Amino acid sequence: MQTAKNTRSEQARINGAKSRGPITPQGQRRASTAPLQHGLYATDATLKPTVDDTQYAALRADYQSAWAAPNRVIADKVDDLVAIRWELNRVREVRRQHFAALYNDIAAHHNAKTNNQSVVAEAEIQANAASGTVDRFDLRIRRYHLEISRIERDILRDLRHFSASAGSQMSLKTNEVEPNQNPIDWVEETFGLALDPHQESVLTATAQTTVLAAARYSGKTTALALRALHEVAANPFAQVACLSPTGGLLAKVQELALTAGATSANISGTITRATTLVLIDEATRLKNQPALPAGMRMILAGTPKGTRNFLHDQWQRPDAAKIHGPAANCAIISDALLQRAKDTLSPAQLRQEFGAEFIDPPQPRCDLLPLAQ
Repeated sequence: MQTAKNTRSEQARINGAKSRGPITPQGQRRASTAPLQHGLYATDATLKPTVDDTQYAALRADYQSAWAAPNRVIADKVDDLVAIRWELNRVREVRRQHFAALYNDIAAHHNAKTNNQSVVAEAEIQANAASGTVDRFDLRIRRYHLEISRIERDILRDLRHFSASAGSQMSLKTNEVEPNQNPIDWVEETFGLALDPHQESVLTATAQTTVLAAARYSGKTTALALRALHEVAANPFAQVACLSPTGGLLAKVQELALTAGATSANISGTITRATTLVLIDEATRLKNQPALPAGMRMILAGTPKGTRNFLHDQWQRPDAAKIHGPAANCAIISDALLQRAKDTLSPAQLRQEFGAEFIDPPQPRCDLLPLAQ
């Protein structure tokens, strides 16, 4: 009589019961820390207290002295800067310790095999790291740098304001563009928005044709709408045409204008002879270029989707200014959203939707709402 075979899970339990674990000290240490990847989110102190009072106070004193904050408004923002800098230093130290542990493990493995001291390259360390660990460290570090740059710009803007108003505590918000004012500063003052690098590039683009290829949920429509509002605020003779297949760009312009009390005059959804700037959103949905008068400036944006569309055609132009906005450089895209994308999308779809790469054949659009909101 033939006995029934064990299922895979039953056989795994039987085999596991026979195991006596690793024998070498290196193997035992690896096994003891198997669930631990980096300690970044650890509840027990694996590195040092999150805030060491003495060291933190010294860092804060250095920053307050360097910025010489003239009032509480700026002093509070310097404190924000200190907090972000402290966390950045901590993440860098955790990353260093994580790499050091991996290095020791790999070096010990090599020495056991060859009985020689061997050089372990960083590429080999990364190859042996747990999936996504290094990327998560580097992404967190990049986002801290973006936040530090934003706060520093904010402090410099406030210092100029209080210096010009002789220390007056009047409102910092204004919808008028001051002479020679940076458009990024104007956006921060008027709308209170901190922009990612690709959005800043849209605000400051001067080329005849500018093409933005950016990740999904990276604020492309917002960047174009802000450019339209700044254009007419800085130049009363400007005429801006906002084009998009669904009308979403013009709706975003009106939403932002209503929120901040900015003017949306001279901004329309059609191209006329008087138009001075054309903004095109969702350019992958256009098969052909709109009819544009000679010499008219154009900024178009979209998330890549194959190579047979208007966005890719313009991206291939040698005379076009190109702006690339992958998710790794976008602070607006949260860690949770990016992790959800990595968990649910295919590698090719992830490269297209969040790496902003032109891939053939085109991949389906993802829909991660409401998490993206």
